[in-house]
Formats: sequence, C-alpha cells, structure tokens
Amino acid sequence: MSTAKTAGVRTRRRERKDSISKSAFRVKYLRRSRELWNRYLRSKPWLDQLYKSFLGITPGQKVIDVGCGTGDFTRYVARLSDGRSKILGVDSNPKSIKAGIADTERVGLSQVVSFKLGDAYKIPIDDDYADLTCCRSLLMHLDDPLKAVREMARITKPGGHVVAVEQGKMGIYYDPNDKRFSRLSDQVWEAQLRGIRKLEGKEFRIGEKLPGIFQEAGLVDMKAEILNNVYLASDPRRSLNDVKEELRFYLTYFKERMEKDRKYVVAGGLSNAKVSMYNSGYVSKIEGLLADDQKLRQDPTISADALYIVSGMKKA
Repeated sequence: MSTAKTAGVRTRRRERKDSISKSAFRVKYLRRSRELWNRYLRSKPWLDQLYKSFLGITPGQKVIDVGCGTGDFTRYVARLSDGRSKILGVDSNPKSIKAGIADTERVGLSQVVSFKLGDAYKIPIDDDYADLTCCRSLLMHLDDPLKAVREMARITKPGGHVVAVEQGKMGIYYDPNDKRFSRLSDQVWEAQLRGIRKLEGKEFRIGEKLPGIFQEAGLVDMKAEILNNVYLASDPRRSLNDVKEELRFYLTYFKERMEKDRKYVVAGGLSNAKVSMYNSGYVSKIEGLLADDQKLRQDPTISADALYIVSGMKKA
C-alpha cells in the first residue's frame, strides 16, 4: 500500500501526460491521501515527538517547506512549533497553493503559515533566509534532486538545517495465505521502480541516497532516522471505518492507474501476463476484504515501507 506523500513541482523535462508523478499532484488526491495518512498517524502518537526533536523546532524560527503541495506537512510543522514559528510553503502548482491557503484558513493557522508560488529548482527566497528548509516526498519526483537540495541549502542560513523526508527501498507485502501472490507483488514493485527510473529518470525510493546527495550539496553533520510504516488490518488501534476508507481510496486509485502504470512495470522487465495477473489479483483481494468486515479484521496480510528523515547542516 502506498503512503506516498507527493508535492507538485516542475522538472526540467516535460512531465508525461499520464506520469505517475503528475497523477499524484492532483489537489483532490493530495487532500484525501493526507487525510487518511493523518488518521493513520493518530494511532502512533510518539511520532510527533520524533519529528519535533529531529527537526529541532524552536520558537521564532523561519521555516520553508519546499514542494508543499496543499500544505499538509507545512501545517504539521506549524503545529509542532505550537504556532510560534513562521512557516512558508512553496509549490509550483497554483491549484495546490490555493487549496493550501483555504485549508490553512479553515484550521486557524493563517497567522503562522503562508504560501508562495515557486519552483524547487529556483526557490523565490533570498540567500541565507531560513533556519530550517525541509521537504517531504519531493525529491522522488525530480530528475535532478541534487539541484533542488543545493537550492534548499542556498536559502538556508549558515548553521541552519536542510531536512528531507523520503521513502526508501524497504517494501514488504506478505500474505501468509497467498505466498505466490506475495512473491508476485515483490516482483511488480521492483520492476515498477526500475521502469520509473528508466522512463522518467526518477528514483522513487531515494531515501538511502539522501546522505550522499546532501554531502555533494555541501551540507555537513548529517543525521538520519527511519520511520517504519506498518499496515495490518487487524490492528485494533485503527478503527474498522478508517481501514475500509483507506482501502477504498487506494483501490480506486489503483484501478485508475493500473493500465497507465503497466508501461513502467514492463519497462522494468516484467511480462504483460504477470502484470495482468497481479492487477486482477490485487483488485480481487481488496474487493473481497471490503465485502466482509470479519474477514478484513482477521486478515493477516502485512505491508510496510520505510520513510527516511535525513538532515544536514549548512556550514557556518
């Protein structure tokens, strides 16, 4: 199950009309996926302390969230600061900026959170401005993540920090009642990553590469944490309604994208026959779980992925 957290940003090469990135940039998708993600996080309250400590949030800071999308992470950072820092979200999609402003007004954070239209490769902020410059699920969608990190470093004060939150290569899907489909799922996922890299020049699992990219961008004193996101429908910390809503959302998105995404998997080395087998198997499994609450709550299938949080300091 994808927890991909996406943000709209221009890239140097023209985005394909049916690109997986372009599809994920849509305001409707961003809002709904973030809502479901935040419900999931409520079952893991300790993560707030991890983020607050790692980001080094203190009163009075100037924070820039690059590729902010509709501003979910921007507002999250504002809440971590208890509303005592100034947070600016920058994104290249005017629709996302408009949605971010509206959502921020609705939750009463307009005094501390603002938005600005801008490109990740040319951020419209002065040199040495921010105490903290961050991004979440941005670099995975770029064909030149190093350029974006250098730009983030440019707008950060000497002694300030650049932080990226991105998914890594760890991906687990295991259904003990269907080991064959579990193996096929792994094959499809790896092939899709290879295909995206081949067709669009993007590293969708860039987490492990972040320290090297940060170092090449001139940042020092790197530190990192990994958040393991584990999904288990039987987990009593999550309500049945939340689990079902999440499954419905991702099933709808999967059906919408599955034929469009076939090209990535095939380009990554898997046959059309195996892609069709996986697509029909996934749809059948999820529809079956949604049709039977008891079966869903007893389903032993586990899926997990890893989010890397990496920080680097700009030399003083």
